[in-house]
Amino acid sequence: MCTTFAKKIDNTWYLGKTRDPVSWMRWDDEIKLFAEAGDKFRKLLVQNPNPKEDGYYGGINEKGVAIVATYVKTAEEQVSYIRRPYVRLILDAATAEEAVEIIKKFNPLIGGNMFVADKKKCFGIEGGSKSIYVEEIKDQAVKTNHFLHLDEVNLNFSRLPKFKDWTEAHFDRATELLGAAKSLEGLENLLKDRQGSELKQAICTTSAEDECYTYSAVIFDTNKVIAHYAQGNPSEVPFKEYNFK
Repeated sequence: MCTTFAKKIDNTWYLGKTRDPVSWMRWDDEIKLFAEAGDKFRKLLVQNPNPKEDGYYGGINEKGVAIVATYVKTAEEQVSYIRRPYVRLILDAATAEEAVEIIKKFNPLIGGNMFVADKKKCFGIEGGSKSIYVEEIKDQAVKTNHFLHLDEVNLNFSRLPKFKDWTEAHFDRATELLGAAKSLEGLENLLKDRQGSELKQAICTTSAEDECYTYSAVIFDTNKVIAHYAQGNPSEVPFKEYNFK
């Protein structure tokens, strides 16, 4: 599972995400320019490297509209944003507000916690199996694998006894670190934070601690239109810059 954040620094929005896949997800990922003729704008997507399989985990388009998300399963029939290329469709948007409208029109609704932003505005979204909640973020926010506003509850809370503690611990620690972060370096440090590792509750979990550990991390800069992507555990590999030039 994943930790996501949105933070406004120096009058622009940054979106960040760790990727901690569970067993049924596509495990490996890469960042790739998606520029086929059918797309309205060019897009950088963190995606499954197998072209025959779905798996789109976040991205930014050349207009600076970005999305990060994490799945919150609240019903057996719920559709995940991961299972079809919803991210690619969302990044047809020219603004964050337009991205929100695209997400709201999906039928059935896609499930999960999402942030969408451009350099001026940011929105937090909670998508359940039956309803959707949207709020404009003014300064910063964190979302993990539980809802803060919708009443629907992650099914894993009953299936996995420690899951609720895990997602709430990530939320609390990320909120603390995000409040102190004043630069890109501070945001990167959040995504590779190791506090709570002795309980297997660190934001950045390693392969020595858990089979489903932190496989990658990304930060989208909506003003400079840059993706800072660590292909691998962010405590072990550096973040590299990707853009449209």
